[in-house]
Amino acid sequence: MNPSRYLPQNGISFACFRGKTLDEELIDKQHIDGNLDYQVDMGTAVIKNHLPVPSVIRGTKRENTKYIYPDKVFRELLTNAVVHRNYAIAGSKTRVFLFEDRLEVISPGRLPNTVTIEKLRFGVSYAVNPILVKFMENLRYIDQLGRGLPMVCHEAVNNGKNVQFKEIGEEFKVILETQ
Repeated sequence: MNPSRYLPQNGISFACFRGKTLDEELIDKQHIDGNLDYQVDMGTAVIKNHLPVPSVIRGTKRENTKYIYPDKVFRELLTNAVVHRNYAIAGSKTRVFLFEDRLEVISPGRLPNTVTIEKLRFGVSYAVNPILVKFMENLRYIDQLGRGLPMVCHEAVNNGKNVQFKEIGEEFKVILETQ
């Protein structure tokens, strides 16, 4: 099945930059199309593939010298972005930008109903696309308990990183500090 055949705005556009701004050298660009579960899995793999993992050898083992987020953080951000986006906004895919110091996940559409940026950290959620939410819940990507973004915040703060939520025009952006 190819959902992009009927919804050209379906999918994730990924870009990796050498530096901290969009005008820096573009290292890689990929388009991830397909079912939502495929987008989330492939998006997570692409992000992990582009994150530098500096390490040293101590004794007989390699040890990372920089904190790397667990897969569940990237999976949560991508799942939220593709499930809760506004699919009525044509011509705009979900975008993921990886810079040397942060990851940005940009989802077309504003926060729904009574959800505010302040409430997100506490697990307040609202299903914008209830059929997609049910589909992803059946595939065990979502539990509908509002635990996802608080977990992302917890992982960031416990490791000295920052996470920001922003509404910019008709888009919602999550900025996850990586360095």
